[in-house]
Order: sequence, then structure tokens, then C-alpha cells
Amino acid sequence: MTVAVDPVSVAERQIVAEHQLREKVINEEFKIWKKTVPLLYDTIHTHVLESPLLSVQFLPNYTVSENKNKISVQALFGSNTSGREQDHVKLVLLDLPSTLAPDFSTFAVGDSIPIPMNGDGLDSFKVLQSWKHPGEVNKIKVSPNGEKWITFDNQGLVHLYNRKDESPVDFSYHTSEGYALEWVSDMEFLSGANDSRIALWDIKDASKPLKEFNSHTAVINDISFSPAAKVLFGSVADDFNTYIHDLRSPEESPAIKISTNHIQNAISFHPLLSSLFATGGKDNVVNLYDARNTKEPFRKLFGHNDSVVGLTWDTCYDPNFLYSWGLDKRVINWDLSKLSEEVTYPSSEASESKRRTRVTEDPCLAFIHGGHTSRINELSVHPKIPNLFATVGDDNLLEVYKSKTLLEEEEDEEEEEKEEAEEEEKDDAEDKPEAKNEDVDMKE
Repeated sequence: MTVAVDPVSVAERQIVAEHQLREKVINEEFKIWKKTVPLLYDTIHTHVLESPLLSVQFLPNYTVSENKNKISVQALFGSNTSGREQDHVKLVLLDLPSTLAPDFSTFAVGDSIPIPMNGDGLDSFKVLQSWKHPGEVNKIKVSPNGEKWITFDNQGLVHLYNRKDESPVDFSYHTSEGYALEWVSDMEFLSGANDSRIALWDIKDASKPLKEFNSHTAVINDISFSPAAKVLFGSVADDFNTYIHDLRSPEESPAIKISTNHIQNAISFHPLLSSLFATGGKDNVVNLYDARNTKEPFRKLFGHNDSVVGLTWDTCYDPNFLYSWGLDKRVINWDLSKLSEEVTYPSSEASESKRRTRVTEDPCLAFIHGGHTSRINELSVHPKIPNLFATVGDDNLLEVYKSKTLLEEEEDEEEEEKEEAEEEEKDDAEDKPEAKNEDVDMKE
């Protein structure tokens, strides 16, 4: 007797098996990462929260304890309860080793303690303030002076908060939820939503935008203002277009238009160079553009193996560093001081081949943070403390970390030692046949 097999049940079992295998691989990768933590990080603190977080932002400045054993930083994040509970914007205090302070060298000898890798006695996580938020917190952006912040909810409203007021000021214009927010100054900001519209606002007037930009035809994914140019901002959307607008122009149309084969999810202008900006998208690639010639990116950065969803520059320590994060659970630190070094872009044939004839790792790839088990939604770089980062993701984790920094002198010493060893091996190989020839000559 032949028993009929339900193709649907077979497909379901296959999907379940693939999901279980994927989860197993993720868990194994996370275990491997945990073992490498002492080698990769000066300090790292992980906090498990009640719901996934979509956005996190450091506040500028920090405080030093009286005994100078620790510093305290503040950060903002918003909940994403999917409507199950009341959502909030929370201001939290995090205690970290004082050795992270940029002025640590001025502390008296003996006043500080070594960095504990496990955070014992330092892993303080306190909620200082909490504000009710109407719906999920899609995005948070802190003003340049750190005194106020704006949020985007899942209904299209932008909310302006500060520490003194319990209730925010609401800015109503968009007809659907949004994820793109950017400060132009302490008094003006830009918002972009899924309704394909971008608005420029004055915080003193919530009734209507100062200016509207309707050049895109699909979901706005990200906006970036150029602090160097002071009048330019860029936007990327699901219409496969990257636009650069001039705020001085009376026209809504962009000054620069770039059409790509892949949707771009993120854009970020360099803090000091007005013509340099980066984009990242669904092709897993970070693109570097010169605004004076946008026909093609002048450099591509390969390192992600899934969509890039966010980009930001280092505005505190070294503007050569660009940071990207995405669906592959990675944050990648790119050191653009290595741009002059030779690089070979990976080809589709090379990626499919089991044999790799050449090293394809990008010399700009400086560090990979792999501490999450699901997509990373945002990274924040501390404005005052060098190399201090905060990340949040769909795995309910908030991670605050500082990766180890290999000094340039140490790198040079290692390179010199390697070259000396290679030279010695070469000399030894050359000396052996010469010795034989000398013996022959003597016999003659």
C-alpha cells in the first residue's frame, strides 16, 4: 500500500530543519566570539533588555568618580514592544573603567584600577529617566549640544524631548512611519519617512516644515547632513536613488542624482571633508563617493555578507575611521588611511571557487565586532571617549565596548621583525651554495 506524502508537511519540516541548523551555526559562532573577547576588547559590557531595540545614542560628556576608579557615561534608547506594552524612551547611566577616559593620564598614580574583563564591580546600569512614547521608537537622534533629542514613531510623528519636560513636542507632517532623522544644527533637523517625503524643521515651529523635499518616490531609508559643507544633505531610498540636496536651493530637485542597481540603506557624510560620503546597501557593499564625480564610487569596501543597514564616521578620535553594520550581525571598523594600499575586489567566480589564489581581504578592514546573535540595528560612537561604542539589535542586547587598539609603532615593529626573519632565511639560502663553490675553488 502506498502512503501519500503531503508535500506541504515535507516543506515545513525542511524549513524547520534549515532554521534549526542556522540557529546552531549562530550559537557556535557566538561561543567562538566569547572565547576571543579577552584578546579583542579592552572592555565590553552586555545588557539583556526586555525587548529588541532599534536605536541607541550616547550623550556627549562623561563624569569621573571621586576615587577616579570609574567613569560614567549616559545613553538613550527606545523600546520596541510591538504594541504589547507601553513604549518608552529611557536615559541610562553606565559605569565603565576609568582607564577609558581620554584624560586618564592626568589621574594621580594609584587612583585607578586595571580594566576588569568581566566588569565586576563596574557593570552598573541605571535608568535615570523614562518618558512614555506613543508607539515603537524607530529612531533616536541627539542634538549636537546633547541637550535635546528627537524620535520617530511607527505612525509618522516626530517627537522632541528634553530632560526638563515630561511630555514631548510633536511634529506632524508624515503620513507613515519613518526611520530617517538628522540634525542640521541645534535648532533645525531633517526627517524622512516611508511616505517618500523629506522635511526640514525648525524646533520652534512644530506646525509645519520649513521646507519639503519630494524628489524620492519610495521609502526613505536614511538621511545625512554634511557638517563640513554646512548646506548639503544626502538621502537614500527604496527607489534605487541617492540624492544630494542643497538647502539653499529654492528648488526641490536634488543637486546630485545617483542611480544604483541595488537599494541603498544608509548614507553618511564625512565630518571634515565636504566632498566625501559613503553609502551602504543590499549588495553588502560600502561605497565611497567623491561628490565632485559621482559617476562611480572611487572605492568599494567588501566585508559584510548581508545587507548593510547603517554607517557612521568617527567624529571623536580619528576621522579616517568609518563604521558599518548590518543584517550579518557584524560591525566593521574601516581604516581609510589604508586606501592607498593595493586591493583586489572579490569576483563572483572567486567567491564561488573553493580555491582562493589571492588574498581578497580589504586592507582597510581593521576590526569586526561579532557580539550579536541577530541583526544589528544601530551603532553609536561616543562623542568624547575614543573608540567607545554602543550597539543594539533584534537579540534584545545592548552592548557597550572598546576594542583593543594596536599602536602604529607596534605594527611597524612586527612588520620589521617579519621582514628581518624573511631576509635571514633568504641569506641562509644564498650562503649555502656559495660555501660549496668556495670549497671547490680551494681544492682546485
